[in-house]
Amino acid sequence: MHDEISEVARHRQVRGGARLAGTVADLARPITVVGSSMPVGQLEVMFRSPEVTCVAVQDDEGGARTGMVMRAGLTAALTGRLGYGRAVLERKPVSSVTDWAPMTVSPDDAVSTVATRAMERTEAHRYDDVLVAGRHWGTAATADLMRALVAALAERSTQDPHTRLPTRATTYHSLSRRCGLVRGSATRVVLVLLDVRGMSALNARHGLETGDVVLVEIAHRLRTGLPRGCEPGRVGGDRFAVLATLPAMDDIHAAASADQLRRHVLGRLAEPSGGLDELVWPDLRSSVVWSVAGAASPDELVAEAEARLARDAGAPLEVATTTSATGPAPAESSPAAPVPGVPPTSAASAASPALPRRGGRGGVANLPARRLG
Repeated sequence: MHDEISEVARHRQVRGGARLAGTVADLARPITVVGSSMPVGQLEVMFRSPEVTCVAVQDDEGGARTGMVMRAGLTAALTGRLGYGRAVLERKPVSSVTDWAPMTVSPDDAVSTVATRAMERTEAHRYDDVLVAGRHWGTAATADLMRALVAALAERSTQDPHTRLPTRATTYHSLSRRCGLVRGSATRVVLVLLDVRGMSALNARHGLETGDVVLVEIAHRLRTGLPRGCEPGRVGGDRFAVLATLPAMDDIHAAASADQLRRHVLGRLAEPSGGLDELVWPDLRSSVVWSVAGAASPDELVAEAEARLARDAGAPLEVATTTSATGPAPAESSPAAPVPGVPPTSAASAASPALPRRGGRGGVANLPARRLG
């Protein structure tokens, strides 16, 4: 079956960056080691290769010290204040141009710590590479350390550190981006909200650590079990969201497909696992909204989804929370359009039965409405 949502996602999904470096070992690269008695003229030949930015120097006189020569430092020494540096240094040993007190770190040191220490060096050596002392000598460029540090800070500001899902602000930004991309086309934006029922009671009864395990497990299932092209996010302490973009289809099929996605998400979260039993695993309350074809407002989608959750807070557990932001409710006899990775179901109405779990109880929670952004 042609994966329609995945085809849409291939052009529209926000993609993440490369893996972040946690320790210096992730950034270190091998370094050439020379003896301190080597003539400077030979060292200059080695630096003619553009790939060589620095070399390590070991003391040939039996000492345990290890130094480093940077390309910039060697160039400055060979130029000399009066232009006679090369003539004076060419036959001298490398030890005469070596920095014998370079910054040396362990491969297991955190990038954030090493980058901070590197910036605390004197101005003359602030941007020198850092020696990495391991089984074999290596080096880490200060520029790479700073880039990794900035990437880590950017990740922390956009991802929830506990569940590793995008934060509320990041999720709202992704929703706004999707809404902007569907304008003028026949595609639609879908927003599914999930509320964990009784999270405060769960924390009080089983402890905060157990509550955190539950949230992490929910986040893991959302991150690994959604159809390709869908984006999960944590938009509150016990509130999650799923974003998707539907391909071109009529209103009835869009409504059915949106509710099919909601049911698929609930199905992924229906039963406990990972050492959690049924007494701990919570019920979920959900709502789903979708835009008209070719036009979508993030504020309207969020407001409608939150309003639906608020209206259904006191409804029986068997009542689902399917609604359309602008279009009519689908007819119960209408066939559902296929959603990739989701088993086909019949079309859902605006008040279809919730997904049964443990005796047919659907998930409902009673929390105040709040916006994503």
